[in-house]
Amino acid sequence: MAGIYIHIPFCKKACHYCNFHFSTSANYQNEMIDSILQELFIQKDFFENEKIETIYFGGGTPSFIETYQIERILNQIQNYFSLQDSLEITLEANPDDLKKEKIQSLKKIGINRLSIGVQSFFDEDLIYMNRSHHAKQAIQSIEDIITAGFTNYSIDFIYGFPLLSDEKWQKNIDLLTHYQVPHLSCYAMTVEAKTALNYLIEKKENSTNE
Repeated sequence: MAGIYIHIPFCKKACHYCNFHFSTSANYQNEMIDSILQELFIQKDFFENEKIETIYFGGGTPSFIETYQIERILNQIQNYFSLQDSLEITLEANPDDLKKEKIQSLKKIGINRLSIGVQSFFDEDLIYMNRSHHAKQAIQSIEDIITAGFTNYSIDFIYGFPLLSDEKWQKNIDLLTHYQVPHLSCYAMTVEAKTALNYLIEKKENSTNE
């Protein structure tokens, strides 16, 4: 299976647990997109006669940038690569970015799968993680993508952090069942070096030992 991954390294906020490459400043967004377009041109012969079956926009938070920038990248891919008729195009998104107009514009340019970083339906969990959205936005985003006609989408959850009880986890799952979410990805919270979470834990441990 031939696929193209596009990394969009921009976010509204820095999640405490995240160690991916990202920036909370969008000052160089245009330069970054131009560089991606140039890289696609340079790699245009990479797959030779093989057809692309998947395009995946990860990050960072790809939904943070304007839809026309995503469209520029898709047009460049279409210009230089052979694509399957059943091409799947996935875009990672945060609930607070998925306003109705944004959803419709993404669908219009060919995005046919969304991977939504919900992480939890509880505000206290989202605050703990330093997420940019709140629980109501997460629920609303699911309702809006269903209304827009998306049938292929995924929800991300995080488990294994101190605030998460079995009862809260069950309520999270119950909501997904209610909306008949087609795919769920679950990730254990891990403490990565040089993240805000690691710093906060070390700070707490040091203050306890004093």
